[in-house]
Amino acid sequence: MSTVNPNNRTPELIFQSRSESETREFGVLLSRFVFPGLLILLSGDLGTGKTVIVRGIVKGLSGRNVRSPSFTLVNEYAADIPVTHADLYRLPVRCHEDLGLEEALQEGHLVLVEWSQNWKEPPLYETWQCFFDLPDAVSSSDQRLIRIRAFGEKASASLEKAEKAISGKEDESQ
Repeated sequence: MSTVNPNNRTPELIFQSRSESETREFGVLLSRFVFPGLLILLSGDLGTGKTVIVRGIVKGLSGRNVRSPSFTLVNEYAADIPVTHADLYRLPVRCHEDLGLEEALQEGHLVLVEWSQNWKEPPLYETWQCFFDLPDAVSSSDQRLIRIRAFGEKASASLEKAEKAISGKEDESQ
């Protein structure tokens, strides 16, 4: 299931995943719409699928060996677009400056940040903000609700293209 909220000036895509593999494949699909200099902020509780979607995005960009950077803080992956993957879980708010994330964006990397809620003022000029929720916290279900909001002209256009591809409305001539 996916929708874009037409009443919101900030484009939003909503996807309901029923399994870990579906979340990973959603990431693979999203990889078709990312671009150098895009920042993807990932927020959600432990176990909601943040690293899983990163694995899918990196896989879709012909990268591999994705591991959670919980202890290393930042991992980089060689892929069709260079990927910088950070995890701010263990950092207090405002300690991201030393990680070089904004520099990686300027160098044309795709930057994915888990636990982005610990980044007090992330740049939102070309950004997807992804929120991961469990529909029923007491359920043993693998269902996840993933909401993505876009900021910036290019990020908004790419998210709208992703929504069309997911909903089957993609123009085959593109």
